[in-house]
Amino acid sequence: MNWLLSLLASLICGIVGLFTSGVVAAFYADWYHMSTREGQAGFFVIGMALLGGIVCCVLGLVVARFLGTASASRFFRASGVACAAVVAMGGATTLVLFLLADFPPTIDREKLMLEMEILLPKGQGIPASGIPPETQFVLGSVVDGTQRASEYGQLRLEEAREENGRWIVPAEAFLFTSRGKRTTEARIGDVMIGAFLVPLPAHPGAEYEAWSEWMPRSPAGDPPWPDTKSSFRFRVRRIPPPAPPPTAEEVEAQKDREEQAAFDAIAPDAPLAELLPYTPAWQDAGRREAAIVRITSHPNHAKELGKLMLSPDMRAAESALRFVGDLPSPDPALVPEVRAAGRDVIKRMEKFNAATVEEDPSYEGAADISIRFGSWMSAIRALKDKAGADFTPELAEILELSRVRTDSYVMQEDVRRVASYYMKSWAGVEPLPGDPPPR
Repeated sequence: MNWLLSLLASLICGIVGLFTSGVVAAFYADWYHMSTREGQAGFFVIGMALLGGIVCCVLGLVVARFLGTASASRFFRASGVACAAVVAMGGATTLVLFLLADFPPTIDREKLMLEMEILLPKGQGIPASGIPPETQFVLGSVVDGTQRASEYGQLRLEEAREENGRWIVPAEAFLFTSRGKRTTEARIGDVMIGAFLVPLPAHPGAEYEAWSEWMPRSPAGDPPWPDTKSSFRFRVRRIPPPAPPPTAEEVEAQKDREEQAAFDAIAPDAPLAELLPYTPAWQDAGRREAAIVRITSHPNHAKELGKLMLSPDMRAAESALRFVGDLPSPDPALVPEVRAAGRDVIKRMEKFNAATVEEDPSYEGAADISIRFGSWMSAIRALKDKAGADFTPELAEILELSRVRTDSYVMQEDVRRVASYYMKSWAGVEPLPGDPPPR
């Protein structure tokens, strides 16, 4: 016998088994509602496919050794028999799983809820006050007199109503299977209020969406069903499919509506800090223009922006300074406010330079200065170009102070490099040899 061909037949059978086992496992996970939480169903399918592949490799080897692979014809025969056996076993397993699975009935492809109203016996009430009792409503599937599966529903005691001196309690449960006869049990606390066989076919049609008559029905010629026993009526209700997720355009439109509503809700006398978030260039053009108009038309906007430029919150200071930098025609009244912001940066740099590395090991002071300085530069460039303002005295001090802490990369690259470049451009001051070159 040819061991090489036997191993090849084993491999072929294993590959067929891998895919067959995976398909069967996928059907099982779907039909038996295996949880997809944390990938459970996926891991199950992969694990069963690998296990089936290994088992079928062994099966293929046994069949190949038994039938022989001494010739090409025997090799193909052994491989075919082994693969056919795997596919046949997979098909038989799938058929058994299909016959035993619970497939919920549908109407027009919509799954169903079983709704029931239980009419309590005359004289029997429901708890009127105090702690609500535990309730239970169970829909069962009975085959050959044995309950093979069940689904817990809801006994809606809070919706109970009284009609003609008798209480009616609504209940519902998901119609989870087409198999077997349908039974229900309902309890309030320890009291069984109804156990019924529901005459619902395996695949109910649209006519079952209307309420049935009250049941059970007494056989012809017998007395009517006594009011000392519980009765029920039922119907099915379609479960509408979930709405499709919104498109990207719908999500964007909803976001825009919410942002516009938030903008419209800003009071006319609100602080300017509430309007600044709507002024960057990437904001909606309409809201941005409206926010700029509201800010610049404020009678004291320069002073209020000046206070924000000195805020301990560096993000608030950054917003105010960059707003000035983006204005097409900045008010000259902003010049002294921006100059004061430059003096604030100088004070922060002096404090940072006086601190030791141990006092500020993370260089948070340098990060704060970098953000403030960058936004201050945006403001002074705009005021220089559009209002003719001169900020070189403040910039010169900032440059000198930036040369002190050479251990701070941020101070050197974000402050010293920029200040050195603009001092040469605006005032003709040549950089020192240690000043980082412009990028």
